[in-house]
Amino acid sequence: MDPSLSVLALGGLLTLALAQTFQFQEDAFLRFLGLDKTPSPLKLQRVPYILKKIVQDREAAAANEVTQDLCYLRELGVPGNLIRLLADHGFYFYSNKISQDNVCLQKALFFNLSAVHEKEQLTMAQLGLDLGPNSYFHLGPALELSLSMVQEPYRWGRSTPKPGRSLALQSVPWPQGTLRFNLLDVAQHWKNNPGKNLGLLLEILVKDDRDSGVHVPLEDTCARLRRSLHASLLVVTLDPQQCHLPPRQRRAAIPVPSPSCRNLCHRHQLFIHFRDLGWHKWIIAPKGFMANYCHGDCPFSLTTSLNSSSYAFMQALMHTVDPQVPQAVCIPTKLSPISMLYQDNDDNVILRHYEDMVVDECGCG
Repeated sequence: MDPSLSVLALGGLLTLALAQTFQFQEDAFLRFLGLDKTPSPLKLQRVPYILKKIVQDREAAAANEVTQDLCYLRELGVPGNLIRLLADHGFYFYSNKISQDNVCLQKALFFNLSAVHEKEQLTMAQLGLDLGPNSYFHLGPALELSLSMVQEPYRWGRSTPKPGRSLALQSVPWPQGTLRFNLLDVAQHWKNNPGKNLGLLLEILVKDDRDSGVHVPLEDTCARLRRSLHASLLVVTLDPQQCHLPPRQRRAAIPVPSPSCRNLCHRHQLFIHFRDLGWHKWIIAPKGFMANYCHGDCPFSLTTSLNSSSYAFMQALMHTVDPQVPQAVCIPTKLSPISMLYQDNDDNVILRHYEDMVVDECGCG
């Protein structure tokens, strides 16, 4: 065989092996994040300001080494370590003409809670209805909003699903911005009884107010409202298994080795750019993080001064007696968490806290 062909074949096999290794490691990391495959969202969802603020507050606290209660969301005032912004998978009910009772909009809202595990405790479920930007310069007619649970499964051919328990009935000026409704008990019911999650029915009527002097064609108002309406469900849960962790024993930090001791065990900087991995398409924040890694020698003569455990010292001692006993190795001795804001394959925006993602200190073990 031509030597050049052999080199090309070997290079191809090496490339294939590296690709398979990366794929295996990527799949393992995605499972760690709670994902079954790499998300490939068709469109980027709106991220509420509150989620961005939580990420920014946690990054600032970590940078300033401020102790955080990662099982309580101070910005929302509820316990929790996992936030999901569930997308609405409902649909509109259209009519050929506006009805006599001024029903402007009828929409089925549906939020899939199947991703919420049984062990997770619901602490907040807030429906957000964005009716468009609040404006004092383009006033519209007053609206009457009705929100109810769907009582029976919808059958095609019926004008609207049969409404059940009423959740809200209120008048609002329009444009109004975002309206919020507490649906914690509803979401808890759906979580405990997935088969009874038939969604919600939203109806918006235009109130006839001839005394206001403002006349806007009803068809134009309804068309604008349909274009601007955006619904989402903010769900906060608490996973008790990730809380009440035993306090980690803090060891003294290892000073950066002098040039003559560069080969000794210590922490090395490693910044992970999500763009380099192709994950920037679904990870919203952060763009990357300083993960760091541990590397270096653990000689017996310096084991006790390299932030080592008592076991590592005994292992190093046994290695001097029996070379078949492996030497102590350089490993992380203190890790810290990060929070990640990302989008999954169901168009949901998720803010999740992950332990042990950043190496803070290294030692021999």
